[in-house]
Amino acid sequence: MPASLRRQAARLRSSYTSETPSLAAPGIARHSHNAPSPGSGLGLDTCTAAQRRLRALLALGMFNHGPTSLWPHHVSLADITRYTLVVSPRHDDLVITARAPYNVTCWLVGRDRLPQIGLPGLRVESSYEEGWRLRHLPTGATVTVTGDRHGRLQGPTDPGSNYSRLWTSDIPVSDEEHTTLQALPHLTADTEHLLAALTVRLCTHAPDASWDIGTWFNDLTDRPDRGHAHHRRLSVENDQCTLHWDSDPHPEDLQAALTDPVIGLTGAISHPTRDGWLLHYGRARLTAHPKAYKS
Repeated sequence: MPASLRRQAARLRSSYTSETPSLAAPGIARHSHNAPSPGSGLGLDTCTAAQRRLRALLALGMFNHGPTSLWPHHVSLADITRYTLVVSPRHDDLVITARAPYNVTCWLVGRDRLPQIGLPGLRVESSYEEGWRLRHLPTGATVTVTGDRHGRLQGPTDPGSNYSRLWTSDIPVSDEEHTTLQALPHLTADTEHLLAALTVRLCTHAPDASWDIGTWFNDLTDRPDRGHAHHRRLSVENDQCTLHWDSDPHPEDLQAALTDPVIGLTGAISHPTRDGWLLHYGRARLTAHPKAYKS
């Protein structure tokens, strides 16, 4: 892709994702002769199979929270969404820039003497001054967490710091983590694509402020808050996904993020239901119920 078209695409993507253009640029497809067209998602959903699997697992962790969560409470990742952060998906990496990168990393990765184990199998591969390169041992996919708004990892590793309490890649996947992963439902490729799309749109918004996901915690538009319990339940059976939630984002905002003509998941089609909406992506279906699940 010519450099000028790449910069243009990066600026367009960053207007939806809160990335800086320099952070967005590596996520734009490199091998296209033309700039990504509207409806291409601007690279948000183009990734390796290992990355797609990792992002789907992150969605299951982040969107299960509260008394009806389908994951054990000690592996819930929902508290990540309370932080100010930007998600920048790349073909072979998922970059997260955050104001409190260590706090975000602590929710993702287990630590010694703490019951919370993060995403099962995720480990610190290398540490930097204000960032961490993480490796998911079961898939081999990586996550980068950094305090640098351009996504850079700066400074030498410091294995003797307090950060060494985080589990590192030389610690094998524990029996407890294996059990948690094996208890998850089977995910087809289409379902993984759909769940991964939720993860990478965690911070997206419309440039004209008509919709805003707000990391599932804060709606930055002028509309009233939907609630503060932040209970979520994301279930999967075969190719059918069902999502209940009782707070931000507004239901129409999530629908817009997934189907937007510029930043949406290519091929996703939605229509309203009696108490929410239904989205089709290939064989996968996402039924959205914007109310707390009642057991």
